[in-house]
Amino acid sequence: MSGLWSRCILFSWIKFHFSLTPKKERHPKFLARYCQTVGFGLWILVQYRKFWLPIYGKLLPNIQTPEAIALHRSCAEKVKEFCKSKGGLFIKLGQYTGSLQNVLPKEYLQELSTLQDQAEEVPIQDLLQVIKTDLGSFYGLITNISEKPIGCASIAQVHTAHIAMSSTIVAIKVQKPNTRLQFAQDLRILQLIISMYQTLKGGYEPVIWNTFIEFTREIQGEMNFVTEIANNRKLAQCFRGSSHICVPEIFPNLCSRRVITMEYIDGIKIDECLSFNRETRFRIARTLHEAFARMIFQQRFIHMDPHPGNIILQWPQDKRRFRMVLIDTGKCSSIDIDFTEKFANFLTAVILRDTQRFSTFSNTIDNIDRGDLLASLFLGRKMARRWLLVDDSDESRHKYSVQEYIHILTCIHPQWYTVLRPLLVIRGISRKLGYPKDISTIYEPFSTQLLVKAWSKTLYTYFLRYSGVRNSAS
Repeated sequence: MSGLWSRCILFSWIKFHFSLTPKKERHPKFLARYCQTVGFGLWILVQYRKFWLPIYGKLLPNIQTPEAIALHRSCAEKVKEFCKSKGGLFIKLGQYTGSLQNVLPKEYLQELSTLQDQAEEVPIQDLLQVIKTDLGSFYGLITNISEKPIGCASIAQVHTAHIAMSSTIVAIKVQKPNTRLQFAQDLRILQLIISMYQTLKGGYEPVIWNTFIEFTREIQGEMNFVTEIANNRKLAQCFRGSSHICVPEIFPNLCSRRVITMEYIDGIKIDECLSFNRETRFRIARTLHEAFARMIFQQRFIHMDPHPGNIILQWPQDKRRFRMVLIDTGKCSSIDIDFTEKFANFLTAVILRDTQRFSTFSNTIDNIDRGDLLASLFLGRKMARRWLLVDDSDESRHKYSVQEYIHILTCIHPQWYTVLRPLLVIRGISRKLGYPKDISTIYEPFSTQLLVKAWSKTLYTYFLRYSGVRNSAS
C-alpha cells in the first residue's frame, strides 16, 4: 500500500511540474529525461536508506565503515555512468561535484574527477557546418581539420587544424550543434527538481536558488565564446612576462560566438605527472598555487575552472624547466580590491594563529564557528580551538557535510565562493601530486605584499591630509 501511495505522489508531482513547463519543452524526450533523472535520484536515496535516520540531512562523508565505503564506490560509479550517458549539463554537474574536496566521500571524488573529457563525440561533419556558418569567408583560411578530436567536453570539441598558406598548427574549438537547446532543457529539469526538493522539505532556501542562478549564469557565459575570448586576453595580460605560466594565443579573425581558433599547445595534462619524481611534482604543485595567488592578490582576476583537463604542461629539452598553460577561460571572475584585502587579513590571521585578528574578521561573517570552518576549507584540515591543527592521521575528521558547506555560503560575501571554489580544486590536484597539505606558506608572501601596499597607501593619504591641514592653518 505504501509503495502505491509513493507512486501516486511521484506521479502527481510530475504532472504538477509539467503543468508549469513551457509548451515548447513539452515533448517526449524532455519528459523521459526528467523522469529518468528523478528516478535515478530516488534510486540513489534508496541505496542509502540504512544510513538515513541516524544522520538525516548529511551526505555521509564521515561514515567510513566497510559497508559504507563499498556503497560509496558502487553509487559513485553509477552516478558517473549516468552523467556520461545523459551528457550536456549532467557532465558539468559531475565535474563540479567532483571538485568538492572535503565535502563528498573520496570515492565520489575519484570517480567524478574523470569526467573532464569523457563527453560524447560529435561527428566532424556536423562541426564543419557550424564553422562554415560562423566564419563565412574566413572558413577557407582553415585547412586539414582533424577528424579525431583532441578534447571533447560537454559544450564543445577541440580539433587540430592548419592555417592556409602557412605551417602554423592551431587548435579550433567548436560548439556542438543544439547545445543551447539541450542545456536550456537540462537547466529546466534541474530547476524543477530543486523546486520538488524544497517543497517536500517544507522550506524555501534562498542559498540554493542563488547558487542555481549563478550556475545558470556561468553556463550561459560558457556557451558564448566571445566571453571566453575576452577572458583569454585578460588572463594573458595577467601573466605577461612570466616564463612559467601562459595562456594560448587567440586568432581573432577566426573566432565567433561558437568557434575559437587558438595556438596549439602540445603537452601533457597535469594529472599525467603523478609518476614524476618527488622534486618535479612539488615544483609543479607550487607553481600552480603561486599562479593562483598571483591572480588573487596581484591581478584580481581568477580562472574559475582549473580542473586537470584545463592545465597543460609543456616540457622542453631541459626537464628541469616547464611551462604551465591554462586553457578554457570560459569561466573567469574579477575580484574586488576590498575583498582581496579582507582575504589577505584572513590569511594573515590563519598563518600567524592570530586569534584576536581572526575574531575581528569573524564579526564580519556573524559566526566565529563558520570562520573556523572557512579556515579549515582553505587549509584542507580541521581546526581545533586556539588554532591547533587536528591530527592528520584521522582523515574522516577532515570531512564536512553538504549542510555545513551550504550554510557557510549564507554567512559570507559571495566572492569567498569565487575564490574558494578554484582553490579547492587546485588543492585536490596538489594532493594527488603529493604536495604537503599546508599551502598557506605559498600565499603568505602575496597577501603580505598586498597588505603592505594597502597600509603604505593609507599612510600616504593620511600624510597628504595632515600636510594639507597644516598648510591651511599656516
